[in-house]
Amino acid sequence: MRQIEKAWIKEGVVKRKSQFSTVIIYKTRDPKRLPEYIKSVHSSFSEIYAYYIWRGLQKVRVENGRIIFEKISSTTRTLEAALDRVDEIFLRKERVLFVIQAYRASDALTQALRAWMFDESMYARGHTIAIFTEEPGMILDDATIKYAILIKIPPSTREEREQILMEVAKATGSEVDKSMIDATSGLTLQEVESVALESVFRFGKLDTNVLLNYKYDIIRKAGVLDVEESEHGFDAIGGYDVVKEFIKDNVVKVLQNPKKAEKLGIRPPKGLLLFGPPGTGKTLFARAMAKELNLPFLRLRTENIVSRWYGESEKNLAKAIELAEEVAPCILFVDEIDRFGRRGESDHETSRRMFSVLLEWLGDARRRTIMLGTTNKPHHLDEAFIRVGRFDYIIPVLLPDYDARKQILEVHTRVVRKVPTKDVSLEEIAEKTELFTGAELEELVLRAARNALREDREFVTQEDFDVSLESFSIDWEERRRQMDEYMELSRKYCNDLRFLNRLTSTMGSRIEALKRQLEGL
Repeated sequence: MRQIEKAWIKEGVVKRKSQFSTVIIYKTRDPKRLPEYIKSVHSSFSEIYAYYIWRGLQKVRVENGRIIFEKISSTTRTLEAALDRVDEIFLRKERVLFVIQAYRASDALTQALRAWMFDESMYARGHTIAIFTEEPGMILDDATIKYAILIKIPPSTREEREQILMEVAKATGSEVDKSMIDATSGLTLQEVESVALESVFRFGKLDTNVLLNYKYDIIRKAGVLDVEESEHGFDAIGGYDVVKEFIKDNVVKVLQNPKKAEKLGIRPPKGLLLFGPPGTGKTLFARAMAKELNLPFLRLRTENIVSRWYGESEKNLAKAIELAEEVAPCILFVDEIDRFGRRGESDHETSRRMFSVLLEWLGDARRRTIMLGTTNKPHHLDEAFIRVGRFDYIIPVLLPDYDARKQILEVHTRVVRKVPTKDVSLEEIAEKTELFTGAELEELVLRAARNALREDREFVTQEDFDVSLESFSIDWEERRRQMDEYMELSRKYCNDLRFLNRLTSTMGSRIEALKRQLEGL
């Protein structure tokens, strides 16, 4: 396998030469990175020692590209004993590299690192301590990390993934194309090799869809994100033409034409916030947008993020964000985002810390993930959370009008599911369902189908829909008041005046007509 220059190794070497610190912490979850590091830098040191938790302290040699381990002594099995022995070696030798694979916190390790960090003889003798760990904060305190060189190793680069896939393909007679390299983005070297080999062993070849599915399984196993595959684009969303056209023109078109957008000085959208009453299809819009953009749709698993243990909730959230950035470009969907985006009204310390983590990431100019959040309560969000720069557009998704209701009924009888109907007038049903949400219209179709089943028919009739309509109990006065409230919230939070004007023109007349209708009841 040809040698690829590793930027993260070069960065560590430069930082060490500049005498920033004798300790380098490499943040990675990939077990392949440690041997890769040893092979790359071994010629710069007179001796190399490595400590593995189950092997103890070992002396390391590199011969003909192979790493050879020599056990020092059974008395250096524990970390404390290994640190003592290495400290003795540091005092006697020059240019010694000590590599540690760390998984858990240790007072002895912290004390040794602090002593070595501030010992001038360590710099003079050219010693280096390299620690490989998935989570530095889990093994060392912030003060110790502050005085170390901290380098985050990327899961994999495009060139590395291509090389691994080419090696697997060469051995199995398969072929590699661009889609396969893209499909494995966000995976570590070990994971790329694993999913490629599994694809070959199961199906006899490398397959893009198989690689994607295996990658999504790996993401799900992390427990903080779920991966959903969107079946339909905007064609499965009935009505809401104002919203669909706006998202297509201002989000989809920009992301699908990056070169033209860049030439015009347009930066890619990085955040979208949808708000409106429950059941109006905000989640459906999010999934459909992912389908339109052909991007992975990652859903934050809130039930697994929040923990009762101190500090765990924000660490889980940070882990989810980091994983999304590794997979990016992708859409990270956060439902009911107000649980993370409210600060002033809650004194809960965990909520404040999680708010800070999310706020910092949303304001990061390097962010590649598209954040798509939804909320029923935009007025509960902190102003710092929704200011310009964090969310490009804040879009209301309100109750569907007549045309939207008719299209939603068509979608749920002919697109999303095929419902056999006979003598059914969707126009008449749309007329009778003013103030229904999209979710209620979907439920209406299901209730009509159930009624047909009870009547032992193989098709749904207008009578089935009429019976189902009578089964709904809706407080119309409360629903109208809700429309007034969300129109006011739209005027306050929607940050695109042209969109707001179009929305107001369609909703204003509906509200007035409803007021007159309710007054006559």
